[in-house]
Amino acid sequence: MDPMKVMDHLDEVRPYFQPIFNTEEYRVIGYEVLARIELDGKVHSLAPFFLDDGTPSEYKWEVDQLIHERAVKEALQWESDTKLFFNLDLKTLLDLDCVEDLMEAFQRYDKEGLSPERVVFEFRVAGFEEERDVIHMFLYMKASGFRVSIDDIKLDDTNLDHFSKLEPTYLKIDLSDLRSGKDPNMYRDLLNALALFSRKIGATLHFSGIQEKYQLLNAWKYGGRYLQGFYLKMPMPDKVEPLDARPVLQSHIHSFIVARQTKLSKQIDFIKQIEKQLKQKGRPKQHESLLKELTHVLEDISFRMYISDDLGNQVSANWMKTHGNGWITDERARGKNWSWRTYFLDHIMQMKYRNVGMLSDKYRDIKTNEFIRTYSYPLDDDYYLFIDIDPTYLFEHDWLH
Repeated sequence: MDPMKVMDHLDEVRPYFQPIFNTEEYRVIGYEVLARIELDGKVHSLAPFFLDDGTPSEYKWEVDQLIHERAVKEALQWESDTKLFFNLDLKTLLDLDCVEDLMEAFQRYDKEGLSPERVVFEFRVAGFEEERDVIHMFLYMKASGFRVSIDDIKLDDTNLDHFSKLEPTYLKIDLSDLRSGKDPNMYRDLLNALALFSRKIGATLHFSGIQEKYQLLNAWKYGGRYLQGFYLKMPMPDKVEPLDARPVLQSHIHSFIVARQTKLSKQIDFIKQIEKQLKQKGRPKQHESLLKELTHVLEDISFRMYISDDLGNQVSANWMKTHGNGWITDERARGKNWSWRTYFLDHIMQMKYRNVGMLSDKYRDIKTNEFIRTYSYPLDDDYYLFIDIDPTYLFEHDWLH
């Protein structure tokens, strides 16, 4: 979009509001303020204007100020405590050194009725090179009572080190790249990492770009508290009813919960089946003889089994299934210590004191590079059995995914 055309039609620039819903009450908790312009009877997004490096920073800042003022004026008529999420261009603020101007404007809006607690400043990931200045600015904004969000986090270009130093209130993850036709394994590990990371730094996960049910499922599955996208509600020139999308959200999330419960129920039955077979074997007198017996019992389920002590030392050979469904022993693994694996000792201690087996998450095996899960079981207080589930069995039983 021609920047001069925008500047010549500032009277036609106006804010649009895209609702943001929470997953606790399926309620509108705020709106992202989006810039629009009406030309020739059509409404156009001003995203190209702001994202174009050729648009002078002075132009962007002037339009920003206009959008802020008009959005606040509109929101103050709503008699609501919903939040307003404002997109800010980091480069513009630093180039023009106008952070103080921004803060003074919002302090004025505070006196008019828009408290800092309702204001979220969103910054796109791109442009965080000036790290010291950005950290100082984030701290200044948060100390003044405003919320800060890192926006437009893509699923293929995150930098957790930057995010940790900035201590944002929200992490906003764009799911527009995650489509139902794409391999979910491409994104599973990253979404898991972001969900864990957000908990570690105390940031709320905000998923945007939700354009289909599959994306909504992943937003819910990976701990999204705030949800936003065309699938839920398009940007509007005015507010919507707080529970406008509740029927859709409640129905879909209920179906996700039921599906998850069904999957977990089948996994529990699977664990009970294995435990029943293991208990029938009684207390093992000799580790290798137990593993040999289990090759017949768990032939379809496992492709590798071994036993370790409570310190993580492997005390048996690896019993491994061959392509012809026979079994061989690999003595090279005997004596290796697996305590360096982050989950290993935690699982050992849980099995020791709860006296129950445990099913791991799905992960990629170091040797085969295939996705597997491991079932571990306490033989007694000192020794633990590990059963690596065959990737083929995993693939054929989707409730184990």
